[in-house]
Amino acid sequence: MKRLYRINYIESFILILKFCILNVINVFLKNLLISINIPKYIIFSILYIIPFLCLFAYIFYTNKKQNKIIDFSLKISSYKIYTVLFFIMLCIIICNNYLICLIPKNGPIIGNMHKEIEKFVIEESKNTITFFFITSILAPICEEILFRGIILHGMLKNNIHPVKAILFSSFLFGLTHMNPWQFISGLLIGSFIGFIYVVNVSIIDCILLHIFNNIVASFMLFFMTKNEQIFYNLTSNYIILISCITIIIFGCIFIFKNKTKWKILP
Repeated sequence: MKRLYRINYIESFILILKFCILNVINVFLKNLLISINIPKYIIFSILYIIPFLCLFAYIFYTNKKQNKIIDFSLKISSYKIYTVLFFIMLCIIICNNYLICLIPKNGPIIGNMHKEIEKFVIEESKNTITFFFITSILAPICEEILFRGIILHGMLKNNIHPVKAILFSSFLFGLTHMNPWQFISGLLIGSFIGFIYVVNVSIIDCILLHIFNNIVASFMLFFMTKNEQIFYNLTSNYIILISCITIIIFGCIFIFKNKTKWKILP
């Protein structure tokens, strides 16, 4: 008889630790691929997907041995729900970018970290099509399957309270980005996507929201980097921020009232 996949706090953390170790191994793989003259844009694609493929293979193999199934839903919501979701997400993106603009980018440690991230993004984004595909399509699919479809879903099946499960899975999501700016983004945006997963019971909704967020982020990267201060001044306008927060609150209430029955919970 098939059993449902369940996961607790420690198992979730260990799973992400394994994922981080796979990313460290990627450093050695990168040097190998460079030594045999593989194009940089192909290297970027390979290094991104390998940790996810290895981790997914491990998870599904161990679950098959234990006769367990991961039963997240692929249902699609109505256009009315998507309209509200994307509007809320846009408001969250505005609030998120205001918050990350408050994080210092100078100093002996954090300054060097920010420079390294900028250098990496500038270098990888030179091949626009590959960069856009990975960040705006592949990343949302892989990350949502891992953090919402496997970790959050498994924690909920393990009778962990939805709020605790959402916050902890979002914490892990932010942690894997390994820098303070994306940690804040992962925690904030991940919590909203987690809330939507619990309410709508659909990994598709989560992937679409993540794609939308990353497309907006890519647009800002290519067109707003040189005007960062202007963007900060715009988003720091209290009327805009209060309006966005109000929309987020009432939008979430609307989504919650129109929620699918919580079939995800035992």
